Amino acid sequence: MSENYEYRIALLIDAENISAQYAPYILGEVESYGVCSYKRIYGNWDRIVHTKWVDEIIEHSFNPHMLVNNTKGKNASDSALIIDAMDILYRDTVDCFCIVSSDSDFTALARRLGESGCYLIGMGESDKATAALENVYDKFIYIDLLAKQKQEEERASIEEEAKRTLRTSDARRAEEASEGKTPSKKDIERRIQDIIQEQEDKGKPTDLGYVGSELSRYYKNFDVRYYSMKGGKRYKYLKEFVGDFKSLRLLTKDNVVYVTLRQR
Repeated sequence: MSENYEYRIALLIDAENISAQYAPYILGEVESYGVCSYKRIYGNWDRIVHTKWVDEIIEHSFNPHMLVNNTKGKNASDSALIIDAMDILYRDTVDCFCIVSSDSDFTALARRLGESGCYLIGMGESDKATAALENVYDKFIYIDLLAKQKQEEERASIEEEAKRTLRTSDARRAEEASEGKTPSKKDIERRIQDIIQEQEDKGKPTDLGYVGSELSRYYKNFDVRYYSMKGGKRYKYLKEFVGDFKSLRLLTKDNVVYVTLRQR
């Protein structure tokens, strides 16, 4: 698949499981992968009608599917999301699904969609999603950490100097809170070293794009935007993230960036 390929995406949101505060970040992230052919949101009417989701549905033109549970203890909205996902799959109008929920009940659905050959994006909160749920997706995004990073950037653009200390402490707290869920920078550095060594054993160079693909394959929750540089500013690009490792060196040849082990 070309790096410039734009997916046709079905965005399906479990509104009972995800806070409305993440709505603009969800949509912004999904649209970076391609075009949203479906923007559907699911929830029990009584639980959603008095929340901020109503305003977000109007502002972002989500297609609401608000239901009423017919039986106590049964979640009609979850069933509706699953049925719609399969219906969309069989219409063959999309090649990517994004399911926004930390609910592990959608693991089987995601696995079935993946069997069809569709690219799968999952979004959930870092302290709620299970490893089993994350690993069934091609890419899993911690929407709470992503939203926090975006909010920090917005604040920084307004009061860069005045809030430098606050941003630094916030970044550290975010890393401490999520260190049990995201791989450490030291683990990632060792993994990149292994990738380079494996390529060298095959007589092949290691380009930065290959490193990114392998890291995303090995760590389903990997995203450079979760990590901070010295001073608290978050990384935006893989190149600057990898370039900070003292054991690695970046070389550019014919507009391709290669990663090598630094000679000791």
